[in-house]
Amino acid sequence: MFNVLFVCTGNTCRSSMAEILFKEILKREKLDDKVRVKSSGTSVYTPLPASDNALEAVKELGLDLSSHRSQKINMDLMTEADLILTMTGSHKEHVLRIIPDAKDKVYTLVEYATGGQEGDISDPFGYDLETYKKCRDEILKYLEMIVEKVRQKVENKADEQPK
Repeated sequence: MFNVLFVCTGNTCRSSMAEILFKEILKREKLDDKVRVKSSGTSVYTPLPASDNALEAVKELGLDLSSHRSQKINMDLMTEADLILTMTGSHKEHVLRIIPDAKDKVYTLVEYATGGQEGDISDPFGYDLETYKKCRDEILKYLEMIVEKVRQKVENKADEQPK
């Protein structure tokens, strides 16, 4: 199983939307049985549901985030992840301060999708539904760009497994 972890600040907006959106893409691509997707936040102190606007933004696409509860990033999540995709450069730095040896598996979503271009996914927290929809669409655009890279990593990992 190939493990992907999305990281943002509170795990109630960006990374939770990225998690459910990527799970849906993986279903479509018939990779959902080969890739496990989780999300977490750098500043989570108590488990919270996804924000109302995040719920609405993905609901428009037929997805349900109502069972989501935020979780703080931890060593277990980072260690089990084969790929850690953060929403900003500061989230990436946060992860690398905790596990510097993970530099080969930690990227911002924009960086990974574009092959190195810098860029952050802005935090919609506290803004209106339109802002959340723009955020959702931006995340979705980058997720579509990484599907083939993840497929390749899944195949490479399968090749590394003893027969």
